Amino acid sequence: MPKKDRARIDYMPGQAAFDALTLASEKYPNMRPQALIDKLLITGLCALHWKPPSLYGADRDRWQLPEQFRKVQEGADD
Repeated sequence: MPKKDRARIDYMPGQAAFDALTLASEKYPNMRPQALIDKLLITGLCALHWKPPSLYGADRDRWQLPEQFRKVQEGADD
């Protein structure tokens, strides 16, 4: 999308948001601040839609990771 077609959003972050941006810049030192803000915003939106797995009952030995993670774990044994 050309820059002239993008909406500019100015904001004044709270201290916690500023601290999070500082920590993210340490984790991703090669990213520009705007790219970090985009990454954090998109990741945060995805996290809001995340549904934790159902872990019913008190028998922790019967609890299982969601299938998508079990596949990763089983593949790591190869």
